[in-house]
Amino acid sequence: MVVIPSTNGAEPMSPVAFTWSSVPIHVIDFEGSARTGVVEFGVATLLGGEVVSASTSLHASRVPIPAIDTQCHGLGAKELKGRPPFESEWERWVGLRRTGLLAAHNASVESGLLRGTWSRPSAVPGFVGDGSEVAEWGPWIDTCRLARAWAPSLGDFRLGALVSALRLGPRLDELAADHCPPGRRRYHCALYDALAAALVLRALCGQEGRSAAPLSQLVRDSMSAPAADDLMQGELGL
Repeated sequence: MVVIPSTNGAEPMSPVAFTWSSVPIHVIDFEGSARTGVVEFGVATLLGGEVVSASTSLHASRVPIPAIDTQCHGLGAKELKGRPPFESEWERWVGLRRTGLLAAHNASVESGLLRGTWSRPSAVPGFVGDGSEVAEWGPWIDTCRLARAWAPSLGDFRLGALVSALRLGPRLDELAADHCPPGRRRYHCALYDALAAALVLRALCGQEGRSAAPLSQLVRDSMSAPAADDLMQGELGL
């Protein structure tokens, strides 16, 4: 179970004092669309610079899945038969947001699908700003925007390209073997993509001068560089 960091009797940390590694960051990925809803989710939680937990699940589609979607994520009626709707996962997602911030690669996709299911959570810690509770899924950390802001020389900010450029492939394969279901260990599989984005985030924060980056800086820089918000998920080269 992931919990908010304890101060062991000391004065509580202010939101400004939270570093990227001192608060759980739940790196997520969804497969699905506005029409079908979320048909697969993956969550890889970073804490202390390490992936400390990972989970994934399949869910029923709201409508028959278009063939073009199945070509992308490999899920169809057979794989999703008998699965519960994503809407049944409310407690999980509120619980995740209550313990930390959410992150994704091109986070506008995940934000849109999450808000398309539940417009907002109940009151949760803000973790940045003045420390007030908020009733929002955000603020989000976006690994695509962070890469553009912190490593512009990489040039190609697609998830797979970043994994290659940062030489994360071997570690990603290890994590996928440990956590991803058989047959779901490739890009456009939700947990595989979430693990990839988590490794990218860790690598970016491992750059010289970034190891103690405030959580607020990750949030701010996630909003300061353009991302491919206008592209469909299948066109993002994830």
